[in-house]
Amino acid sequence: MCYFFLIIVITMTACSLKNNNKVTQAEKQNQTIQNYLNKLSKEDKKKLQEASPEDIIKIYYDSINDKKYDLAIVCASCFLNNSAIKSAIPVDEACKEHLNYLKRIKKIELKSIEEYNPPAEAGNMGHKEGKLYCVYYIQDAIDSNEFAVFSGKFTRFITVEKSPLYNGWCISSIDSSP
Repeated sequence: MCYFFLIIVITMTACSLKNNNKVTQAEKQNQTIQNYLNKLSKEDKKKLQEASPEDIIKIYYDSINDKKYDLAIVCASCFLNNSAIKSAIPVDEACKEHLNYLKRIKKIELKSIEEYNPPAEAGNMGHKEGKLYCVYYIQDAIDSNEFAVFSGKFTRFITVEKSPLYNGWCISSIDSSP
């Protein structure tokens, strides 16, 4: 009988610790992005909160050109959180990798941002929430064998959704196809 109660107590403790660990991971991810958000000027924070979905995409690419990498990270924070989860890496590592990638870009010339409506037979194509945009740009990058950053013309399909951190739009996915 004592063993039975001991097993129940151990099981309940283990489950409790597991749930607490999940909360701690989520809090840590939010704190990482919050640190980038805290580095922004009041003007940039206001710009993020007031931006339309198209504006947040433009702000992201403009911030790369202007070398305002903290702003670019915040614009893409939902994307970086999603990437970290898919890759099973901490979000701070995903942010550092993305930051290294951004620093290899010399210039981006944004050509167009258009809302993309997939054909009816395609359904939602995996984009459950947010708005999907087709973005066309020309990129000039620093040649490097270390990072897969290339110069050329690119089309990207970018999904934006509301950010839980600053109540504005945020990039949640960047893909080469819808």
